[in-house]
Amino acid sequence: MKDVSTIGDNRIEELTIFDLFPQSTDSINQILSLCRTQSGIFPGVLQTRKGRSNAGDADNLSRLPLQCSMLRLGCERPSHILLRFIDVNAITRQRFDDLNKALRKKNRQLLIEREISRKDTLTGLLQRSTLFDELPRYVQDVDTGAKPTCFAVLDLDNFKEINDLYGHPCGDKVLSHIGKLLIDECRSLDKAGRIGGEEFALILPNTSFEDANKVCHRIRMRIKQTPVTYDGHQITLTSSFGLTEVRIGEAVKDIYKRADYALYSAKKAGRNKVATITANSEKPKITSAKQMRLSRATDTL
Repeated sequence: MKDVSTIGDNRIEELTIFDLFPQSTDSINQILSLCRTQSGIFPGVLQTRKGRSNAGDADNLSRLPLQCSMLRLGCERPSHILLRFIDVNAITRQRFDDLNKALRKKNRQLLIEREISRKDTLTGLLQRSTLFDELPRYVQDVDTGAKPTCFAVLDLDNFKEINDLYGHPCGDKVLSHIGKLLIDECRSLDKAGRIGGEEFALILPNTSFEDANKVCHRIRMRIKQTPVTYDGHQITLTSSFGLTEVRIGEAVKDIYKRADYALYSAKKAGRNKVATITANSEKPKITSAKQMRLSRATDTL
């Protein structure tokens, strides 16, 4: 058995691969058999000693990755076997890069799946649970002295009649239409969600109570001025709003209860209205669009 480290360059051509890698006889035979019987490039691993050591010293053996294939040299039939040794460090880097690439892909997939799970499939808005999970963060912002946050609930008027008259597919189209409209009307920092059948809610951060009232009236008018076409019918929609402000340290259920009470007042007053209720008031107030100067400028509040 020859030690590779003692062989000079002028002796290499006299040796076979079995002489060079005496610890890898079985592996070499397997690779050569594959190359002789099949076409392609085959991976393999050879073992070699790191230096002078005892023949039985397994801890001093290193693994040498390689690729193997048949080679034609000036003739039609394959006449040689080509061995290509691979840099172990290069393999490690490649595996690391592949792993990072796979992890980034998986992370993107998880983020997409998470975002999908947070949203209502019909309207594209946040689900009820997601919206109410977001609200405490804005209560905390109020508590730390940031700009005020307002909360509004809105309900489509006479939605049951639309379902009864035109069918539920029409109702679904109406809800999808409202979802797109709310996304279009809200700023990027606002949160819009579907919290019931035809009931929606808005979180309006960094927005004064007066400006939030303008936003609600603008959206209310946009809904009325944008009918839905279904099966040749033009369906005019109206909506009612209940608006309140968020108090320091307030529970989510209390914020929603107060806004819902204002919504009930808007419905009772004839629908297609905005009712507001301040944090310290027990009675909602109905406001009209004529009292407001409405414009898209409220998008940049």
